[in-house]
Amino acid sequence: MSPGAGCTPRWRGDGKELFYLSMDNKVMSADVKASGSSFEVGAVHTLFETRPYSSFASYDVTVDGQRFVVVQQTEQSSAAITLAVNWLAELKRK
Repeated sequence: MSPGAGCTPRWRGDGKELFYLSMDNKVMSADVKASGSSFEVGAVHTLFETRPYSSFASYDVTVDGQRFVVVQQTEQSSAAITLAVNWLAELKRK
């Protein structure tokens, strides 16, 4: 499966624009017009390229369609993480 295949499109708050992730990892926008039973797709634009973190890339867009948050891969190596479990019981013993 390609990275963009699992992504859900996002609507701008006023319903006039649809955002989606293309198969080649670009965030796209399409102008749309819906009226009654008709639905028309207008101009499609490439907004920016990204490197999704997984096949089901997570992203969202603000209501006005001006800002995005995208979970993506980085070039940095993984850092160690320490997970403390049952820490409350350990605290009570002290």
